[in-house]
Amino acid sequence: QMTSAGNNDAISAALCTYTDRPLLRDLARETGFDCRSVRTAVQPLLAAYTDAEAGKEKRVFDRAHGEERRPLAMPGGHGQNFHVLKDVYRSLYREGYRFAYLGNIDNLGFTVDPVSLAICGLRGADAAFEFSFRTPIDVKGGILVENSHGRLDCRDLGPAVPFEEMLEAERSGRRILFNCAIGLFSLASLDKNLDRIIDTLPVRFSEQDKKAGRYAQAEQITWEVMGLLSHPLVLGVAKFERFLAVKVLVEGLMTSGLRLADPGFPAKLRPLADSLHHGLVKKLSTEYGLKEINGRWEPKTLEELDIT
Repeated sequence: QMTSAGNNDAISAALCTYTDRPLLRDLARETGFDCRSVRTAVQPLLAAYTDAEAGKEKRVFDRAHGEERRPLAMPGGHGQNFHVLKDVYRSLYREGYRFAYLGNIDNLGFTVDPVSLAICGLRGADAAFEFSFRTPIDVKGGILVENSHGRLDCRDLGPAVPFEEMLEAERSGRRILFNCAIGLFSLASLDKNLDRIIDTLPVRFSEQDKKAGRYAQAEQITWEVMGLLSHPLVLGVAKFERFLAVKVLVEGLMTSGLRLADPGFPAKLRPLADSLHHGLVKKLSTEYGLKEINGRWEPKTLEELDIT
């Protein structure tokens, strides 16, 4: 996992408690897995930069919260994982691991898929990236595009592709494939290409208008690595099984199924919320090994999980 200088201590402390939690206690005891054994590297923080209105030439943003000479520390985007986790990826490969999934902790649909793994392995691909048709709540993330070299690539809405440009394409009848933030990498290929990826993955500036002020954040975007690989695969997947992201509070509430039967629930959002909630229920009751008892999700017994 990649943590940051701002959250590493809190995450490390939380991991120490996980094997004693009711949802994981029996499973951890049976498998002997210790959550504290996760391989971790800490992402350093970068300074925020001045926004577009301050001119094209960037300088350090030093007026956070309106105070002079007060800079703002920010993470450099998930794409920094290739640099931060470089030693982790290479140690896994040396130890005999051949594939590694890369995904976000806030995506409940991010689980190991044996079919994707088989396709990636049998095709000898460098990596496989998951996409699904965009829905109205998919407003932050990457979409599938054709780059200037005529190859399929992924570009983030906002920093790389104007949102209105994407909407105009949809209005013209095109279906937009939205990135599900799940990538499966061949560690052999990654080991060979890591240094080149680190050197050439683009840096994007995204404009921010938040409590600290108006500033630009420098980010490397993970999924732009697709355009740097010789043999990437694009997998079309079912969004409501593979991309149940909870980046925004309202999205999490919709996925939870809260008050779906309420007459006051917005009619335009109900079909989408139904699909999100159905996907969550399917995920919890299968791959997550849970069962619903009196409205509460509880872990299945070891007999029900059929662990051998």
